[in-house]
Amino acid sequence: MKEPNRYLVSLPPKIASGLLLLFLLVFNSALFAQPPVEEDPDGWYFRARELAFEGKNEEAREICRQILEVYPDYHDVKILKARTYSWEGEFVQSNDLLREVLQADPGNKEALFALIDLQIWYEDYKEALKFIDIALTDDPNNAHLLYRKALSLKETGDELAAVVLLNQILDLDPTHEEARELLDSIKTNRLLNHVGVGYRGSHFLESDIDIDPWHLFYAELGRRTRGLGPVMIRANYALRYDVNSLQIEADAYPTVRPGTYLYLNLGYSPDSRLFPITRFGFEVYQTLPAAWEFSGGFRILNFDERESLIVTKDLLIVTGSLTKYYKKYYFSFRPYFTFSSVGDDPKSNSYFLTVRRFFSSTEHYLSLMVGRGFSADYDKIAGAQIYDLSGTIAEAMLMYQQRISTRFLFKAGVGYKIYDQIENENALFGNPTVFEGGLIYRF
Repeated sequence: MKEPNRYLVSLPPKIASGLLLLFLLVFNSALFAQPPVEEDPDGWYFRARELAFEGKNEEAREICRQILEVYPDYHDVKILKARTYSWEGEFVQSNDLLREVLQADPGNKEALFALIDLQIWYEDYKEALKFIDIALTDDPNNAHLLYRKALSLKETGDELAAVVLLNQILDLDPTHEEARELLDSIKTNRLLNHVGVGYRGSHFLESDIDIDPWHLFYAELGRRTRGLGPVMIRANYALRYDVNSLQIEADAYPTVRPGTYLYLNLGYSPDSRLFPITRFGFEVYQTLPAAWEFSGGFRILNFDERESLIVTKDLLIVTGSLTKYYKKYYFSFRPYFTFSSVGDDPKSNSYFLTVRRFFSSTEHYLSLMVGRGFSADYDKIAGAQIYDLSGTIAEAMLMYQQRISTRFLFKAGVGYKIYDQIENENALFGNPTVFEGGLIYRF
């Protein structure tokens, strides 16, 4: 037999009765404060909204389920439930609920607007245009709808019609920032060519000895083409250890099919002092539902180490990425697995995470990259004698980019590296502070 709680039974009868009465009063007041769904469906609906706006989508949907069991035609509840699904990337559930509302109530504007937003979020712009035109029938000067139509037209390739609509929006509301930014973006997209210059340098500000910075200057010429996508030719000039070196690179991003594109890279250094003699890059990118993207590929770097009497030294770098776009944020994780043709060389596993916050456009952002090891794409300078495979135990880089005008774009950043004090002789110089800047002109 279970022993009774000695602390409860030892209470005087009057105190125990008082505690029991207090408990019943609190319990009853809680019940009266939240009437059953049958008596106050609106109150429960507003509670579900509060939970949804707090990010508690599952709790909000549970309340919606309870309301709909009693009031199956409460359309606002269905719309709220559909939006919580869309916020979590559940397109099918959200789409089904919204279409169910419109089938029962074709004139429901909230359901129509929610369905338009859903199609745009999942980049089905042709379907979005169908519902936008239905909504504009009753409200032809709605700037909210006109902007979404202009965006959908632009994404489906009808930029001229999009420009007409955007100018109409700005006539109605000159302060409509989204319309102005999209209009500027379309004008920018019509500029197919660009030239750019930039600099990246490692400065040993903490060093006890006088160490010259490691400099990398570059200039590039680019053009957006139909067959190969964006194509860039770039000249890199490096200065390190009182040695200078030149490298010529070419990049291309051809589209294989909708949602699939490639990264192609070819580089050559005629002197091979600080750069690989040749450099090859290949990667396949694939977009996925719910704003995900993944990629996989490799880089091959070939060195000539004349001073060490090693004729060639090849590096195979296997890499890929997993990327997620969420509202105005971008998250991307990229590893590098490096293998050397020289047996004594260390293997390298490097990892980088990039978080980007977009502002007025995809060209206006603040980006933070953190990681360890060597990036074959970011760390362009690679000496033939010292190749930073495992010496960087941590690094971070903060980068800001902004469009100055339709034609000019600039970026600036600062970072810091921490070298392994034992594994890497660069650590003798101290940990470097990295500065980067660049300017692009479109024409």
